[in-house]
Amino acid sequence: MRLRCASVTKMATARLACHLAAAGIIDLDAPAPLPIDAAPALAHLLSHTSGLTDRAGYIVEPPASALSHLADQVETIRTHAPGAYFRYANLNYVLAGLLIERAIGERLDLLMRRHVLGPAGIEGGLNWAGVRDRARLPMYQRRGEVYELEVDGPDGDWDADLIWRNGRGVPLADYRIGADTMLLSPHGGLRASLPELARLAAMLLDGSEAARLMTTPRWNASMPGDDAGGLFPAFGLGCTILTTPGLPRLIGHAGHALGFTGGAWANVETGAAYAYGLTGSADLTEGQEDESYFAEEELVFLRGF
Repeated sequence: MRLRCASVTKMATARLACHLAAAGIIDLDAPAPLPIDAAPALAHLLSHTSGLTDRAGYIVEPPASALSHLADQVETIRTHAPGAYFRYANLNYVLAGLLIERAIGERLDLLMRRHVLGPAGIEGGLNWAGVRDRARLPMYQRRGEVYELEVDGPDGDWDADLIWRNGRGVPLADYRIGADTMLLSPHGGLRASLPELARLAAMLLDGSEAARLMTTPRWNASMPGDDAGGLFPAFGLGCTILTTPGLPRLIGHAGHALGFTGGAWANVETGAAYAYGLTGSADLTEGQEDESYFAEEELVFLRGF
């Protein structure tokens, strides 16, 4: 059974970028071709040090694109110069996925499958694109005493290439590379099983140059930024580096959205990789401008790892 793993997806998107950088195909530290002055580099986007925020939202419906959204809302979206401040923002990864597509000239889901998911033994994909086995676990969000179906329920258009908001089908024949990347959700749209997510976390310890790029800290809590009350001690490219007292030394990523609470983590000391997922959780970020980590039931898993 596969589920929408929310922001754990960011680890896969960053792995793709770091793989391409290790192969000399893209430059992580060059200013990105974004429609703003003093544009951040791809590494700034992947480490949440771009100076961009989610203040103007990040869900962009075609025919608009994340680039036009950024250009139209830059005064609201940007709060700091690139590299000056850490602030977690989903828009960073929407833009990163779009930039990768533009640089390579290929759809993000195909690149992801060839360079990340396939090598990791993951048969899931971005927003069900190319996924043959769509056996799925619908996600429910708890609001008070009510559990509301949020995503991947029985009434979606399951013959379609992509399943977009409210179960609406979207054909990939109409997809515009470098514009419609939001439909694949590089920030939170990966569908994968828990064993597959554990394999993704294990790639952080595989000794590759891509893994080294991901796990080298780009920011830590001694530097300016919003560390979410100490729960972001340090961040690399697409991975949180946990050095929190009372928790093991873990690297990986959590996800919290649309009823899913979970994560995929590798234990630096033991070399073991883990994944967990809960459905029916309350959304601690709902109505909040910033992300919020971790609920007490999630800390139970992390302490066990």
